[in-house]
Amino acid sequence: MPLDTQMTLALLQELLLSLRANDPDGFKGWLAEGVHELGEPAVIELMLDGLNPILTTDEADRLVGWHLGVSL
Repeated sequence: MPLDTQMTLALLQELLLSLRANDPDGFKGWLAEGVHELGEPAVIELMLDGLNPILTTDEADRLVGWHLGVSL
C-alpha cells in the first residue's frame, strides 16, 4: 500500500477518534498535520468523501459547532 494511502487512512482514523472523543483540540491538531503532510486539497477531499459519509448526525453537528466556536 502506498505511503500516501497509509497516511490518509491513519489521518481519517485519528480525526474520527478525536471527534468521537469530543476532543476539538486533538481534531484540529490532526487536521493541521494532515494539511502539512498531504496538502489542503487532499484533506478537503478526505473530509468530504471519507469522513462525511460515516458521521452520525451528532458528530456532524459537533463539527459544525467546533467550526463556529461553540461546544456541543
